[in-house]
Amino acid sequence: MNAEQQKRLFHLFTAHDSDSLTESEHDELQETLRENAEARQLWFVHQDIEVGLHAHLSQASTETSKRARRTSWGSWRPLTAAAAGLALGLFSATFVLGYVVPSLQTRIELFSDSFESGTAPLVDGKQPMEVGHWSGDYTEFTGAMGRVKPASGKQMLRFVRADYEGQHLPESFSSDSFRLLDLRPHKKELGEGTAVVRLSALFNGDLSATEGPFSCVLKLYALDADFVKERQSGAFTGSIRERMLANSSSTRVRLDGNPATWQKAGNELRLPPETDFLMIQVGMSNDSKSKTEPRDTFPAHYVDRVQVVLAHVPEVTLP
Repeated sequence: MNAEQQKRLFHLFTAHDSDSLTESEHDELQETLRENAEARQLWFVHQDIEVGLHAHLSQASTETSKRARRTSWGSWRPLTAAAAGLALGLFSATFVLGYVVPSLQTRIELFSDSFESGTAPLVDGKQPMEVGHWSGDYTEFTGAMGRVKPASGKQMLRFVRADYEGQHLPESFSSDSFRLLDLRPHKKELGEGTAVVRLSALFNGDLSATEGPFSCVLKLYALDADFVKERQSGAFTGSIRERMLANSSSTRVRLDGNPATWQKAGNELRLPPETDFLMIQVGMSNDSKSKTEPRDTFPAHYVDRVQVVLAHVPEVTLP
Protein backbone atom coordinates (compact mmCIF):
# COMPACT_ATOMS: atom_id res chain seq x y z
CA MET A 1 0.00 0.00 0.00
CA ASN A 2 1.56 3.29 -1.09
CA ALA A 3 1.41 6.67 0.67
CA GLU A 4 -1.56 7.94 -1.35
CA GLN A 5 -3.55 4.79 -0.61
CA GLN A 6 -2.76 5.09 3.11
CA LYS A 7 -3.82 8.74 3.06
CA ARG A 8 -7.10 7.80 1.39
CA LEU A 9 -7.66 5.00 3.88
CA PHE A 10 -7.09 7.35 6.82
CA HIS A 11 -9.68 9.75 5.34
CA LEU A 12 -12.22 6.93 5.11
CA PHE A 13 -11.47 5.80 8.68
CA THR A 14 -11.93 9.28 10.16
CA ALA A 15 -15.05 9.94 8.09
CA HIS A 16 -16.49 6.67 9.39
CA ASP A 17 -15.73 7.70 12.99
CA SER A 18 -17.56 11.01 12.54
CA ASP A 19 -20.49 9.38 10.66
CA SER A 20 -19.79 11.56 7.63
CA LEU A 21 -19.16 8.80 5.06
CA THR A 22 -21.02 9.28 1.80
CA GLU A 23 -22.75 6.25 0.30
CA SER A 24 -19.97 5.82 -2.27
CA GLU A 25 -17.26 6.17 0.41
CA HIS A 26 -19.03 3.58 2.55
CA ASP A 27 -19.01 1.14 -0.35
CA GLU A 28 -15.36 1.96 -1.06
CA LEU A 29 -14.33 1.27 2.54
CA GLN A 30 -16.24 -2.01 2.64
CA GLU A 31 -14.61 -3.14 -0.60
CA THR A 32 -11.13 -2.14 0.61
CA LEU A 33 -11.51 -4.02 3.89
CA ARG A 34 -12.86 -7.05 2.03
CA GLU A 35 -10.01 -7.23 -0.48
CA ASN A 36 -6.96 -5.83 1.34
CA ALA A 37 -5.44 -7.61 4.36
CA GLU A 38 -3.12 -4.69 5.15
CA ALA A 39 -6.09 -2.32 5.20
CA ARG A 40 -7.82 -4.59 7.71
CA GLN A 41 -4.73 -4.56 9.94
CA LEU A 42 -4.63 -0.76 9.85
CA TRP A 43 -8.37 -0.72 10.60
CA PHE A 44 -7.81 -2.79 13.75
CA VAL A 45 -5.06 -0.44 14.93
CA HIS A 46 -7.19 2.62 14.19
CA GLN A 47 -10.16 1.19 16.06
CA ASP A 48 -7.93 0.29 19.03
CA ILE A 49 -6.86 3.92 19.26
CA GLU A 50 -10.25 5.48 18.62
CA VAL A 51 -12.32 3.08 20.71
CA GLY A 52 -9.75 2.29 23.36
CA LEU A 53 -8.31 5.72 24.00
CA HIS A 54 -10.93 8.17 22.79
CA ALA A 55 -14.48 6.89 22.92
CA HIS A 56 -14.11 5.03 26.21
CA LEU A 57 -11.84 7.54 27.93
CA SER A 58 -14.04 10.49 26.98
CA GLN A 59 -16.88 9.21 29.16
CA ALA A 60 -17.76 11.78 31.79
CA SER A 61 -18.43 9.48 34.73
CA THR A 62 -17.12 6.26 36.20
CA GLU A 63 -20.46 4.53 35.68
CA THR A 64 -20.56 5.54 32.04
CA SER A 65 -17.04 4.19 31.61
CA LYS A 66 -18.10 0.89 33.14
CA ARG A 67 -20.99 0.65 30.72
CA ALA A 68 -18.66 1.41 27.83
CA ARG A 69 -16.26 -1.37 28.85
CA ARG A 70 -19.19 -3.80 28.93
CA THR A 71 -20.26 -2.93 25.39
CA SER A 72 -20.98 -6.20 23.59
CA TRP A 73 -19.72 -7.34 20.20
CA GLY A 74 -23.27 -7.20 18.82
CA SER A 75 -23.56 -3.47 19.51
CA TRP A 76 -20.43 -2.57 17.52
CA ARG A 77 -20.90 -0.67 14.30
CA PRO A 78 -21.73 -3.10 11.47
CA LEU A 79 -18.68 -2.09 9.43
CA THR A 80 -16.36 -2.88 12.35
CA ALA A 81 -17.95 -6.29 12.81
CA ALA A 82 -17.75 -7.01 9.10
CA ALA A 83 -14.06 -6.12 8.92
CA ALA A 84 -13.18 -8.27 11.92
CA GLY A 85 -15.25 -11.14 10.60
CA LEU A 86 -13.44 -11.00 7.28
CA ALA A 87 -10.04 -10.96 8.94
CA LEU A 88 -10.71 -13.76 11.40
CA GLY A 89 -13.69 -15.55 9.92
CA LEU A 90 -12.72 -18.96 11.30
CA PHE A 91 -12.68 -17.72 14.88
CA SER A 92 -15.49 -16.85 17.23
CA ALA A 93 -16.71 -13.31 17.82
CA THR A 94 -15.42 -13.53 21.37
CA PHE A 95 -11.89 -14.12 20.11
CA VAL A 96 -12.20 -11.22 17.68
CA LEU A 97 -13.23 -8.88 20.46
CA GLY A 98 -10.20 -9.89 22.51
CA TYR A 99 -7.94 -9.40 19.51
CA VAL A 100 -9.21 -6.00 18.41
CA VAL A 101 -9.29 -4.20 21.73
CA PRO A 102 -6.66 -5.67 24.06
CA SER A 103 -5.78 -2.22 25.37
CA LEU A 104 -9.19 -1.92 27.00
CA GLN A 105 -8.16 -4.68 29.38
CA THR A 106 -4.85 -3.04 30.41
CA ARG A 107 -5.78 0.61 30.63
CA ILE A 108 -4.11 2.37 33.58
CA GLU A 109 -5.14 5.76 34.94
CA LEU A 110 -1.88 7.53 35.79
CA PHE A 111 -3.30 10.85 36.93
CA SER A 112 -6.62 12.63 37.43
CA ASP A 113 -7.20 16.09 38.85
CA SER A 114 -10.33 18.21 39.15
CA PHE A 115 -8.58 20.70 41.46
CA GLU A 116 -10.73 19.85 44.46
CA SER A 117 -7.79 19.50 46.86
CA GLY A 118 -4.08 20.08 47.15
CA THR A 119 -1.90 23.13 47.45
CA ALA A 120 -2.38 26.18 45.25
CA PRO A 121 -0.35 26.16 42.02
CA LEU A 122 3.12 27.72 42.12
CA VAL A 123 3.54 30.78 39.89
CA ASP A 124 7.32 30.93 39.64
CA GLY A 125 7.41 30.15 35.93
CA LYS A 126 9.38 26.94 36.48
CA GLN A 127 8.56 23.50 35.21
CA PRO A 128 8.31 21.37 38.39
CA MET A 129 11.01 18.76 38.96
CA GLU A 130 9.15 17.26 41.90
CA VAL A 131 5.84 15.43 41.71
CA GLY A 132 2.77 16.60 43.58
CA HIS A 133 2.06 20.17 42.46
CA TRP A 134 1.28 22.44 39.51
CA SER A 135 3.75 25.15 38.54
CA GLY A 136 4.18 27.73 35.79
CA ASP A 137 2.51 31.02 34.90
CA TYR A 138 -0.05 32.86 37.00
CA THR A 139 -2.98 30.49 37.63
CA GLU A 140 -5.30 29.87 40.56
CA PHE A 141 -7.86 27.40 41.88
CA THR A 142 -11.31 28.95 41.93
CA GLY A 143 -14.98 28.13 42.28
CA ALA A 144 -17.72 29.32 39.93
CA MET A 145 -16.96 32.71 38.38
CA GLY A 146 -19.56 34.73 36.50
CA ARG A 147 -21.30 32.48 33.99
CA VAL A 148 -18.72 29.67 34.21
CA LYS A 149 -19.21 26.80 36.67
CA PRO A 150 -16.74 23.95 37.33
CA ALA A 151 -17.22 20.94 35.07
CA SER A 152 -17.53 18.84 38.23
CA GLY A 153 -17.11 19.45 41.93
CA LYS A 154 -16.59 22.93 43.32
CA GLN A 155 -13.28 24.06 41.82
CA MET A 156 -11.44 24.52 38.53
CA LEU A 157 -8.12 26.02 37.43
CA ARG A 158 -8.23 29.59 36.15
CA PHE A 159 -5.60 30.96 33.76
CA VAL A 160 -4.76 34.47 34.97
CA ARG A 161 -1.72 35.84 33.13
CA ALA A 162 0.86 34.84 30.53
CA ASP A 163 3.77 35.62 32.86
CA TYR A 164 4.83 34.68 36.37
CA GLU A 165 5.96 36.03 39.72
CA GLY A 166 8.84 38.46 39.33
CA GLN A 167 8.72 38.49 35.54
CA HIS A 168 6.36 40.72 33.53
CA LEU A 169 6.11 39.58 29.91
CA PRO A 170 3.69 41.84 28.02
CA GLU A 171 4.61 40.18 24.72
CA SER A 172 3.60 36.73 25.99
CA PHE A 173 0.24 35.32 24.87
CA SER A 174 0.05 31.84 26.48
CA SER A 175 -0.60 30.99 30.12
CA ASP A 176 0.69 27.51 30.98
CA SER A 177 0.87 25.23 34.00
CA PHE A 178 3.00 22.07 34.29
CA ARG A 179 2.97 18.92 36.39
CA LEU A 180 5.52 16.10 36.70
CA LEU A 181 4.37 12.47 36.92
CA ASP A 182 6.59 9.60 38.10
CA LEU A 183 6.20 6.61 35.76
CA ARG A 184 8.84 4.40 37.35
CA PRO A 185 6.23 2.27 39.19
CA HIS A 186 4.85 1.43 35.73
CA LYS A 187 8.22 0.70 34.13
CA LYS A 188 7.27 -2.82 33.10
CA GLU A 189 4.41 -1.37 31.05
CA LEU A 190 6.88 0.54 28.86
CA GLY A 191 9.30 -2.26 28.00
CA GLU A 192 7.81 -3.40 24.70
CA GLY A 193 7.45 0.05 23.15
CA THR A 194 3.67 -0.24 22.79
CA ALA A 195 2.78 2.11 25.68
CA VAL A 196 0.81 5.20 24.69
CA VAL A 197 -0.31 7.91 27.11
CA ARG A 198 -3.33 10.11 26.49
CA LEU A 199 -3.70 13.51 28.16
CA SER A 200 -7.19 15.00 28.14
CA ALA A 201 -8.79 18.03 29.76
CA LEU A 202 -11.94 20.15 29.64
CA PHE A 203 -11.63 23.87 28.79
CA ASN A 204 -14.06 26.77 29.02
CA GLY A 205 -14.15 30.53 28.71
CA ASP A 206 -16.59 33.41 28.86
CA LEU A 207 -15.59 35.15 25.64
CA SER A 208 -18.14 37.93 26.10
CA ALA A 209 -15.79 39.27 28.78
CA THR A 210 -12.66 39.15 26.62
CA GLU A 211 -11.26 39.53 23.15
CA GLY A 212 -10.24 36.49 21.17
CA PRO A 213 -9.94 34.01 19.61
CA PHE A 214 -8.56 31.71 22.30
CA SER A 215 -7.42 28.10 22.05
CA CYS A 216 -6.44 25.28 24.42
CA VAL A 217 -2.91 23.90 24.72
CA LEU A 218 -1.94 20.35 25.79
CA LYS A 219 1.63 19.03 25.64
CA LEU A 220 3.47 15.90 26.81
CA TYR A 221 7.20 15.40 27.48
CA ALA A 222 8.87 12.03 28.14
CA LEU A 223 11.92 12.40 30.44
CA ASP A 224 14.52 10.12 31.98
CA ALA A 225 15.57 10.03 35.64
CA ASP A 226 19.08 11.41 34.98
CA PHE A 227 17.68 14.59 33.46
CA VAL A 228 15.22 15.12 36.31
CA LYS A 229 17.98 14.55 38.88
CA GLU A 230 20.23 17.10 37.14
CA ARG A 231 17.43 19.65 37.08
CA GLN A 232 16.67 19.04 40.76
CA SER A 233 20.32 19.59 41.74
CA GLY A 234 20.72 22.62 39.49
CA ALA A 235 23.42 20.89 37.42
CA PHE A 236 21.38 21.47 34.26
CA THR A 237 19.54 24.75 33.71
CA GLY A 238 18.83 24.56 29.98
CA SER A 239 15.54 23.95 28.19
CA ILE A 240 13.62 20.75 28.73
CA ARG A 241 13.58 20.35 24.95
CA GLU A 242 17.34 19.83 24.94
CA ARG A 243 17.08 16.62 26.97
CA MET A 244 13.57 15.24 26.47
CA LEU A 245 13.20 11.72 25.07
CA ALA A 246 10.03 12.53 23.13
CA ASN A 247 7.23 15.07 23.11
CA SER A 248 3.84 15.74 21.59
CA SER A 249 1.76 18.89 21.10
CA SER A 250 -2.00 18.87 20.63
CA THR A 251 -3.84 20.39 17.72
CA ARG A 252 -5.28 23.58 19.14
CA VAL A 253 -8.96 23.48 20.02
CA ARG A 254 -10.74 26.83 19.72
CA LEU A 255 -13.16 27.79 22.48
CA ASP A 256 -16.74 28.11 21.29
CA GLY A 257 -17.50 31.21 23.37
CA ASN A 258 -20.36 29.54 25.27
CA PRO A 259 -19.68 29.55 29.05
CA ALA A 260 -22.30 26.85 29.54
CA THR A 261 -20.33 24.23 27.59
CA TRP A 262 -16.96 22.65 28.37
CA GLN A 263 -14.84 21.59 25.41
CA LYS A 264 -12.62 18.52 25.50
CA ALA A 265 -9.09 18.50 24.11
CA GLY A 266 -6.69 15.55 23.98
CA ASN A 267 -3.11 14.68 23.15
CA GLU A 268 -1.25 11.36 22.82
CA LEU A 269 2.38 10.26 22.99
CA ARG A 270 4.02 6.86 22.43
CA LEU A 271 6.54 6.48 25.27
CA PRO A 272 10.12 5.34 24.71
CA PRO A 273 10.94 2.32 26.94
CA GLU A 274 13.54 4.38 28.86
CA THR A 275 10.93 6.92 30.03
CA ASP A 276 10.98 7.51 33.81
CA PHE A 277 8.92 10.69 34.14
CA LEU A 278 6.17 12.40 32.19
CA MET A 279 5.74 16.19 32.16
CA ILE A 280 2.26 17.41 31.27
CA GLN A 281 1.38 20.95 30.21
CA VAL A 282 -2.05 22.57 30.09
CA GLY A 283 -2.48 26.09 28.80
CA MET A 284 -4.56 28.80 27.18
CA SER A 285 -3.40 30.82 24.18
CA ASN A 286 -4.65 34.21 22.95
CA ASP A 287 -4.48 33.87 19.17
CA SER A 288 -5.82 37.29 18.24
CA LYS A 289 -2.43 38.63 16.97
CA SER A 290 -3.59 42.06 18.07
CA LYS A 291 -0.97 44.83 18.06
CA THR A 292 -3.09 47.23 20.11
CA GLU A 293 -4.87 45.07 22.73
CA PRO A 294 -2.95 43.28 25.51
CA ARG A 295 -2.76 39.51 24.98
CA ASP A 296 -1.15 38.52 28.28
CA THR A 297 -4.25 38.45 30.53
CA PHE A 298 -6.98 35.81 30.75
CA PRO A 299 -9.86 37.11 32.87
CA ALA A 300 -12.32 34.29 32.17
CA HIS A 301 -10.57 31.11 30.98
CA TYR A 302 -10.50 27.76 32.78
CA VAL A 303 -9.51 24.09 32.69
CA ASP A 304 -10.96 21.15 34.64
CA ARG A 305 -10.83 17.33 34.74
CA VAL A 306 -7.23 16.81 33.67
CA GLN A 307 -6.60 13.11 33.10
CA VAL A 308 -3.66 10.97 31.95
CA VAL A 309 -4.21 7.34 30.95
CA LEU A 310 -1.77 4.69 29.72
CA ALA A 311 -2.73 1.89 27.34
CA HIS A 312 -1.01 -0.48 24.92
CA VAL A 313 -1.41 0.24 21.22
CA PRO A 314 0.49 -1.77 18.58
CA GLU A 315 2.69 0.19 16.23
CA VAL A 316 1.48 0.59 12.67
CA THR A 317 3.60 -1.50 10.31
CA LEU A 318 4.79 0.66 7.43
CA PRO A 319 5.79 -0.71 4.01
